[in-house]
Amino acid sequence: MIDVEIYPAVDDGRVLATIAPCATERRWRRSVQRRLILGHVDTPDRAGVFALDSRQADRHLVEAGRDARLLIPRAYQLDAITTGVVWAVTNLDLSLLLDDARLDAAQAAASPYRDMTRSAASRDIADDLDSVSRLWIGSAFCADHIRRHSHVLSDVPVYWTREQRGEEASTWLLFRHKLRYLRDTAERFRSSSQPMTRMFCLPPQAVAASSMSERILLLLAMALMESVGIHTAVTDDPEYAALPGLVMDKRRAIMATWIRGEDVWHVDVTDHPHTVAAYRDALGDVLAHSVTASDTPGGRLRHLADHLSLDWHWLQGRCADLGQYGFAGLAEPRSRLLSLDGVDQACRFIGTLP
Repeated sequence: MIDVEIYPAVDDGRVLATIAPCATERRWRRSVQRRLILGHVDTPDRAGVFALDSRQADRHLVEAGRDARLLIPRAYQLDAITTGVVWAVTNLDLSLLLDDARLDAAQAAASPYRDMTRSAASRDIADDLDSVSRLWIGSAFCADHIRRHSHVLSDVPVYWTREQRGEEASTWLLFRHKLRYLRDTAERFRSSSQPMTRMFCLPPQAVAASSMSERILLLLAMALMESVGIHTAVTDDPEYAALPGLVMDKRRAIMATWIRGEDVWHVDVTDHPHTVAAYRDALGDVLAHSVTASDTPGGRLRHLADHLSLDWHWLQGRCADLGQYGFAGLAEPRSRLLSLDGVDQACRFIGTLP
């Protein structure tokens, strides 16, 4: 949940909210509950709601007579992008904060599995954790599993990614270890003439069931991948949704599933010819018939926006504005396990595309 305080504001090229004296107490500075300070502009020619995180607002208050003034960046207007990121940060942040000590215990319990090529952890290993914290444990373990076994891959790999909804995709944008993993894997094959590709299954049913904010989070996650030089591809065929998360080259496959599975994670490594061939054929078909196929990152993301029923022109303009400011003033995480670097990088990348 998010507490909100709303105040009248004017927009004359900058958004300036008027804060009553009783509201300028230091409660903003050390608020345990996440709180947004909103400036509401309501004039015939300009209207909108603009927001700052309360801790940022406390630093930017300017005393002016009986009232105080709060300058809010226009980029922080509440819309499908900003509310989506605030929702995602809040959703992940609170759970990870409440489970912080238990996450350390769960990681210790997971340690014996790290030396295994194949393992599956039932939910008992994280039975007392919130669902978000279980996602974090599964994601971190799978990323480490792929790192530990990536030496078996002799060619540039392709990746199959199971995320279909905004909540799932937000982990790429906000989990600190996911961005580190993404950059590490991209760097390993950066000198190759053949780019890495990450593939997604986004069937029409999943798209239709997602809010606009969720669809934007999906696009931002894929933009983040494109920003580090990883190509993306998308199939709309729902039959591929059952594939496990995997990384593979021509001879081997590393499986790592942590989303929409019965276990916290399920990992394996195989060079079984029939298994590898089946995965290779499936991913080859997805790549050959990708609904986002293009020779450029901008082209692929524009096609993705069309597939997700998003206005690319509007989205690119908003990302350009938000990329300049970053999201720290609006949705600063409290948890040590989260970072805004990924979502900021995705916005900057989209905003600078031709």
